[in-house]
Amino acid sequence: MGSDDSTGKSKFIESKARYKVLGTMFIVGLCVGIVISERMYIRKGGSLQRPRVLTAQSITTSVTSSSKLEVSSLQAHPDTAPARNDLEKVLRQVAPSKEVFLAVANKNTMWDGMLKTFTDGIKRAGVKNHLILALDEETKKWCEDNGINAYLMSLQVHKAQQGTGDNHAVSAMKFGIIKQFIELGWAVLLSDVDIAVLQNPFEHLWRDSDVEGMTDGFDDVTAYGGIEGFDDPSMGWARYAQYFKHFNLNSGLFYLKANERTLDLMTRLDDRLSKSKYWDQSAYNEEIFILSHGKYKSPQVSVRVMEIDLFMNSKRLFKDIRKRAKALRPSLPVMVHINYHPDKHERMKAVFKYYLEDDEHALDRFPGGSEAGSR
Repeated sequence: MGSDDSTGKSKFIESKARYKVLGTMFIVGLCVGIVISERMYIRKGGSLQRPRVLTAQSITTSVTSSSKLEVSSLQAHPDTAPARNDLEKVLRQVAPSKEVFLAVANKNTMWDGMLKTFTDGIKRAGVKNHLILALDEETKKWCEDNGINAYLMSLQVHKAQQGTGDNHAVSAMKFGIIKQFIELGWAVLLSDVDIAVLQNPFEHLWRDSDVEGMTDGFDDVTAYGGIEGFDDPSMGWARYAQYFKHFNLNSGLFYLKANERTLDLMTRLDDRLSKSKYWDQSAYNEEIFILSHGKYKSPQVSVRVMEIDLFMNSKRLFKDIRKRAKALRPSLPVMVHINYHPDKHERMKAVFKYYLEDDEHALDRFPGGSEAGSR
């Protein structure tokens, strides 16, 4: 009789044992690899990078180097060279970091004290690189008398915007104004004056997109977007389709980097609103979000939506946040824009009391909407 080897049984047993050992080694190696990868991930900071917080010492080197990279394709003009115009002279003094907090105002904003309430917030939040773009001598003088940085730019309302009301007419001019700042290489944080400034906004920007803007959305879906369904029964098998939807960005609070894309965006908007009677916010969103198609090419700016509980609109605050239990409310906002309500100044003052003076009842007398009794 021959041995078991003649039947291959022994070889089969040896092969099975060998595969078992190799399999065990593979599993052990895989586990070790996963553990090592996790540790490397944790050391490198696996979470998303948080906004860059710029200290007084770091803001010049960090932001200026970033700005230089962004505007390299624009007209090069070293900081040591003579200023190109009076505006650049002022900007070099007010905002040497190449980022400026800008608000456009005329004397109408002084009548009920709104400009004072707005600028008091700027001072309290420590926004030193601010500039009020005054449209008349009265506003410029008031700013100078109250220790506010100001620059006079006498402009005429575009003929196309006449009859739209003072606020809308002035708002339509801002894109041409911002264009001049971007051409000089300054990034701009544009703010309407119906905003309560509670913290320094430059400490809460991400600076990873061309446009970083406040939304009119009041929850995650309306602010950041979501897929919506569309039903056309006549299509039978293909009756269902989807599209992406979000609320518009607000044209009264946004941050723009200084580069060719944002310069193109501001140029288009200024040109468009100088020729047609149109709401500046609608034009702003159309130029940003209408996709390139056919012979049309959009400005192709990248966009980031500001966090709704940091850069908050008044619908979010008055119809949601204030009604929550104190433990469930988000922390102190950076800016609160009274964009959804007509009694702007009264609500602004109440917002400051609510957040900075810890007055729990400061907002109680206001309805949720603009109609009495609304929640």
